[in-house]
This record gives sequence, C-alpha cells and structure tokens, in this order.
Amino acid sequence: KNYVSQLGDLRSHIDIIDDQLLDLLKKRMDIADEIGALKKTNNVAILQNTRWHEILGKVILEGEQRNLSEEFIIQVFKAIHLSTVRKES
Repeated sequence: KNYVSQLGDLRSHIDIIDDQLLDLLKKRMDIADEIGALKKTNNVAILQNTRWHEILGKVILEGEQRNLSEEFIIQVFKAIHLSTVRKES
C-alpha cells in the first residue's frame, strides 16, 4: 500500500479506538454518578485520598507494563479523576 492509504487505514483504527474510549469514559462517569449519590446518601466525603492513591499506583504500574510513560498515565488519570470528583459532587 502507499503512504496515503496506510495513513488512512491507521487513522481509521484511531477513530474506532477514540469512539471506544469515549464509550468507556461515559460508562465510568455514569458509575461516578452512582457513587456520588451513594456517598451523599451515606454522608461520606467525595474525595477519598487513599482510594485515589491506590488507583494511581495501580494504573502507573499497569501502564508501565504496556510501555506507557508514568507521566502520560498521571496526566490522563488526573484529568479523569478531577472530572469524576466534579461529577460525584
């Protein structure tokens, strides 16, 4: 295949993965809504630092196993976490 065709194929794969990522993020936020409601009902603080550090440590290790840099994983999951905390509030 030529360059343009290969590039188009690869970009199509990225588009599919982006759609999957959006679907997963939506599912995650829906669960965050449920968690927020449960915490509110039980008068529990939204931000749970211990849980956040557990998640971050786990995803950093799992990211490294997939050859993803720690910096990248931290940036992505901090953004997700911040949005999740806002969603739960």
